[in-house]
Amino acid sequence: MSRPRQTIGTFGDIITRIRPSGQFEARTHFRDWDGQSRQVQATGSSAKAAERALKGKLAERT
Repeated sequence: MSRPRQTIGTFGDIITRIRPSGQFEARTHFRDWDGQSRQVQATGSSAKAAERALKGKLAERT
């Protein structure tokens, strides 16, 4: 049995990784209002800064 789809306006798990430039990148999938799941990403000088920037972008989308 497959997983149920995300509810519109929600996001999944946030994945953080370090880029070769030394910046941290946070990514997640967000289900937009048209029903499409899109990847959203943001960068920051630390893992927490990247996560905060990503959550700020997600808040703007809603």
